Amino acid sequence: MDARCNIYGRRLSNAGDPLSADCGGDCWGCVGPIEDSWPPSAAKVAEEILQGLRGPDGTAKPPPD
Repeated sequence: MDARCNIYGRRLSNAGDPLSADCGGDCWGCVGPIEDSWPPSAAKVAEEILQGLRGPDGTAKPPPD
């Protein structure tokens, strides 16, 4: 059984999905924008927007699975 994000339902720790990192039961896709006030998180989210993994507002795009 696959572990899923408590917020979004994204499958956690999916090697093909960079936003699926397990952040204590929630995926990085959800947690990243929540931690936007911490500069390293804000920089990572901005990078992921440029990579097309997130929308312009920082929300995670749907997972590939």
